[in-house]
Amino acid sequence: MITAYATEQPFDHLELYRSFLERETDCTGTVVLHHGRVKRPGKQVPDFAAVELKPLTSDVDDRLAAVARQAEGTFALNQVLIVHRLGTIGACESVLLAIVSGKTRDRCFAACSWIVDEVKKEEFIELIERP
Repeated sequence: MITAYATEQPFDHLELYRSFLERETDCTGTVVLHHGRVKRPGKQVPDFAAVELKPLTSDVDDRLAAVARQAEGTFALNQVLIVHRLGTIGACESVLLAIVSGKTRDRCFAACSWIVDEVKKEEFIELIERP
């Protein structure tokens, strides 16, 4: 199962994880979660006031879903969830949640890492640090 979307609203990572687990079956041996948060210092502005996560295309949800589908196929996953914040958010707030499940931990760790790397390329969502 693939779930992938962007939202301007804060998300509850624990509730999303609970919902993810409710959809699991006994085919799953591993669940790996990446909970990305905005951290300081920033890369361009060390003591930024906030970051803006700006969509670079009109099809962000479709692009996130494409990343999820590619991960599912490449790493033989059971389930993939990707949620990405958009808009203006502050330090310590959640920015990205990626959860994957599969039969083995090696595939799941590799898949979760690959998803985060793909999203961080900033090809469809740009991160701007605001002073």
